[in-house]
Amino acid sequence: VDLDPAPLLGAGTDVPCPVTHLDLTPGTLLALYTDGLVEKPTAAGIDPDRATAELASVLAARAGAGLDDIVEALVHPAGPAAPQTDDVALLLLRI
Repeated sequence: VDLDPAPLLGAGTDVPCPVTHLDLTPGTLLALYTDGLVEKPTAAGIDPDRATAELASVLAARAGAGLDDIVEALVHPAGPAAPQTDDVALLLLRI
């Protein structure tokens, strides 16, 4: 599911937050994450669109894996990495 970015949660009580209703079937893997996960620097620079596509690819390839393994693959990918400059929050939920 691709949703538009929303305001920061808890940024203020008067900030409207969009509501989305989804019908999720058992076994569905839901990933909620902050922009720090897809805006991390790489040797090629910062490319959130490419990083989001890679995130979707990892989720699809590891859909049946344990949640700890998926988090590890997303937060600590193999290969050289530039220093993390933004905070990262990731919540995985298997329905």
